[in-house]
Amino acid sequence: MKPFVKAITEALRDLADADNAFKMRKYMRDKYPFLGVNKPERQEVFKHLYKQYGSSQDWFEVSKELFAMPEREFHYVAMEYVKMSKKSWDSRLPALCEQWIGEESWWDVVDFLAPQILGPYFLQFPAERDVWIQRWMNSGNFWLQRFCLVFSLGYKDKTDVVLLAKNIQVLSSSKEFFIQKAIGWALRQYARTDPDWVREFVANNALAPLSKREALKHV
Repeated sequence: MKPFVKAITEALRDLADADNAFKMRKYMRDKYPFLGVNKPERQEVFKHLYKQYGSSQDWFEVSKELFAMPEREFHYVAMEYVKMSKKSWDSRLPALCEQWIGEESWWDVVDFLAPQILGPYFLQFPAERDVWIQRWMNSGNFWLQRFCLVFSLGYKDKTDVVLLAKNIQVLSSSKEFFIQKAIGWALRQYARTDPDWVREFVANNALAPLSKREALKHV
């Protein structure tokens, strides 16, 4: 066990709260076990131990070890660890994100990995973007397809509207709630940069009512 992993495992288990764990598990529809450590406490422990151990260790190995643990808090720590290691990212990252979605698919992990890790990664390594986006769009896995819709949420005027429009159009007939919601989310976010483009896109494309409603919420 890596020193950081050992330290944070012991620290979070010491903070375990059975009542909180029950509530967290119910909120996540009984999909994952929890220790019951709230986000502020978890982040405080993470920051302290990352300063002590984190930056000297390989982000790939550490995060894999953390994500292999059953409790969901360790999955959150794994993702935070990857995010903090941006200067050391390499071509292993997209495949790791794909693996995590294949193993533990749910919105909490998808919606962290896509905009906070994959989005910055594809700006850093733009030549890799289209290969992975096409792979995930063709995967039939709606969580990976959600990656393709929301990875650029923070891009603002760097958003590739041609790619965004193409992905939305391919998925616009999906009956999956998380896809319809992601379409609306992506459009609503881009409307902060170019509301006219979003209005025109919504007017000229057949979108689910949920997607339309979300897209135009603040326009």
